[in-house]
Amino acid sequence: MSVYQSLYRTWRPHTFSDMVGQEAIVRTLKNQVQSKRVAHAYLFCGSRGTGKTSAARIMAMAINCLEPIAGDPCLKCAHCQALQSETTLDVFEMDAASNSRVEEIREMLSRTDYPPQTVPYKVYIIDEVHMLSNAAFNALLKTLEEPPEYMVFILATTEPQKLPATILSRCQRYDFGRIAEEEIIRRLMMALPEGAPVDQDALRLIAATAQGSMRDAWSLMDMCLSAGDALRLEQVRLMLGAVSQDFLFDFLDALVRQDSAATLAMADELMRAGRDVPVFLREFNAHLRQVLAIKWTGGGTRDLGPEQLERFKAQAQDASADLLLFFLEKCAQSEYEARWSASPRAVLELFALRCIQPGQARGEQATLARLGALEGWVARQEASDSGQLQPAREPAPLPVPPKQVTTGPATAGPVQPDSDTATPPPDREAAASQAEPPAAAAPAPSAPALQEPPAQAQLPLQANPPSQPAKNPKDAWNSLLKRLQTGNAGLHAMMSRGKYGGYESGTFTLLLEQEDLIFASLLNEETRADEVTAILTEELGAPARFVAKGRETASAAALADRTQEHIQALSQAFGRDNIVLKND
Repeated sequence: MSVYQSLYRTWRPHTFSDMVGQEAIVRTLKNQVQSKRVAHAYLFCGSRGTGKTSAARIMAMAINCLEPIAGDPCLKCAHCQALQSETTLDVFEMDAASNSRVEEIREMLSRTDYPPQTVPYKVYIIDEVHMLSNAAFNALLKTLEEPPEYMVFILATTEPQKLPATILSRCQRYDFGRIAEEEIIRRLMMALPEGAPVDQDALRLIAATAQGSMRDAWSLMDMCLSAGDALRLEQVRLMLGAVSQDFLFDFLDALVRQDSAATLAMADELMRAGRDVPVFLREFNAHLRQVLAIKWTGGGTRDLGPEQLERFKAQAQDASADLLLFFLEKCAQSEYEARWSASPRAVLELFALRCIQPGQARGEQATLARLGALEGWVARQEASDSGQLQPAREPAPLPVPPKQVTTGPATAGPVQPDSDTATPPPDREAAASQAEPPAAAAPAPSAPALQEPPAQAQLPLQANPPSQPAKNPKDAWNSLLKRLQTGNAGLHAMMSRGKYGGYESGTFTLLLEQEDLIFASLLNEETRADEVTAILTEELGAPARFVAKGRETASAAALADRTQEHIQALSQAFGRDNIVLKND
């Protein structure tokens, strides 16, 4: 009774010409065989299923073949027959994943002292060489430095970055790339039974699922053909645990509509059908890339039928590129999380909710909201006839006492303004509503400062908030907490650890106790601070800033200010030279 042999073993390449998708490497190795310029050590690296081990076996046959054909082994001579039947001991293959100890490497290297018995070259193939221990690498390095002339080492690995630099520098390195989907499809077509019905979309799905691995593609098609000779798309989807194209379209439509009920219902339907969450997210990732490609280029990343192309174009028009990029970023992140999560369903539902509420999931939304609020405030001020900027353009005539009109420097001395006529500066009026009045009045500007400034120069210099905010700062703070409580519970919890510290010079302050200072650094991060600032700006009706700090920091700053005031007062009364400062 004959034993069934899987497709990937049946179609394993036996010559360089049979290899798929590695033309540059194949051409180089064939030229070395023809010119007999064989190196003593090779390193084949690349992702799984790209032909590294097959190329190593073909290379071992080619350099030992009695009559090579254009660099390929003839497969007919005695040497080729012996190597194919594995009856010679001169070609040795070892898996480093299960033989990683230094003792096993030393035992293997001890046989290198004996020349080959039946073929010209003794070839040692070490697969997954990155799994060797440091001591094993050191033992191998000695032989790689001064190998016998008949020895050839071929090392294969999927992670070349784990190899020591001393090993890498002594090998000819060849990087095997992922195989293109079209080349995989052409190869799969050769294995189909003659006349068997096949859908090109089914082959395309198998090639896409293989992710550039020819061996994985053979295994997937072998599994799908076990259900029958016909290869239909829906059958392949069922075997691979994939979803239909219509489901992907409907799922993206629900996300764009921000329809949480429909999205969660589709996630529940997916789980009830027994679909694999990582597989679905990988397919949805490819779907999003297709929509983005059509949005940016008008075409697609693959051949599409007229009906499919129109539906992709419709989705590309319904969603902005920024939103699609956000979906794509979250999808890639969730796909990675779902592979290792104990609850893939929770990962899928969280992905859907993050996409439906992007404002809470990405910090740039808060920045955009803040900029929008600032632009709106500037537009309102420009459009208002009685706004705060009007007095700056046409200042009202004020009865100025003669002592205020002077051509001397403004620092000549403090001048008391007339309380009935003088208007406090705009950057002080907002602070006056929260802070106590200063001990001495602010010095009045000199006469040149009272001249009418240009109207255009006033607007860019309006860095501080307006003198009359549209809303009381305390009310704006309370509105902020209410909005965070319903919109961002995590940020509200951090804000609730502190107390309102006041509003001064356009800045809201949150005071935190000593044990809660960790929350100050978290709240002052750009993402969270921008979100809080955007809401405060909107609620206050004027530009605002936000800072979180500890109570001790605020008290120390206030104490330092009061100390400086006392020192200045004593200096004026007794003279600076008569004051001695001491630290107790």
